[in-house]
Amino acid sequence: MRPHYFVSFLALSVTALSIASCSKPGEKAAETGEAKATAAQVTPAPVNADVLKSLTAEQQTAVRALIRDELVANPEILLEAQRAFETKQARVQNEKVAAAFKSLKSDHAQFSFGPANAKITVIEFFDYKCGFCHAAQGWVSNLMQTRKDVRVIFKELPILSENSTTAAKAAIAAHNQGKYLQMHNALMTAQGDLSPEQIFQIAASVGLNVEKLKTDMEKPQVEATITGMRDQATNLNIGGTPGFVINGKLVSGFNQEELENALATAGVDVSSPPTASGPKKG
Repeated sequence: MRPHYFVSFLALSVTALSIASCSKPGEKAAETGEAKATAAQVTPAPVNADVLKSLTAEQQTAVRALIRDELVANPEILLEAQRAFETKQARVQNEKVAAAFKSLKSDHAQFSFGPANAKITVIEFFDYKCGFCHAAQGWVSNLMQTRKDVRVIFKELPILSENSTTAAKAAIAAHNQGKYLQMHNALMTAQGDLSPEQIFQIAASVGLNVEKLKTDMEKPQVEATITGMRDQATNLNIGGTPGFVINGKLVSGFNQEELENALATAGVDVSSPPTASGPKKG
């Protein structure tokens, strides 16, 4: 949250405090120092448009001075406001994700692996150019191999570069040849810039018919699939990668401890969880 938003918030609170303690509409405001002393002794009153309109120019000047002095004396107020704002935003976002979980599991979910009736569903939004997604690859792969009670759904979210989009199209098109997962794993572990030439070399290395792949990449349904997944991420305010949704709980970035806690919260035995290490988030 930007600092000027904090100031606006404080301005509203102090304005109400000032009105409640200092004067009625039309009266002159006390000197700035007196207004501060009085304001500090009362509980802030609710703020609304009518109350704000009742401020005189002198009252507004007093309030501005009070805000400035308070922020200079107690700059930690900004950090407290930021933490409170972030906590609120996270709560709202998680509620939104939980409400959308059913559709996330069914819409644009063709790239899914594991039992359809698994106790837990792990959805990953990712970009093949994202270093943190690469770091999470070992954890995700191990999860798929060792946990038969987990279903994993991959959601292509190419946001970092044009090469990201080309790689996503290649992976989606590989599904037509029954090799989505092979292409996905190869792209996620590849080094380099993932130029088109490199992407097609990777495709050949996993046994794909490259000419057919190129043709399939240009089909409208490939672009529609990417658009649909991007829209899902946008609607849920998932703007970075990787973004995991575990049984309706959002975990932003690759935080293995938080991911395993989410598995535990979902009622899954994590006595022998997959292991990996890497950066926290992207």
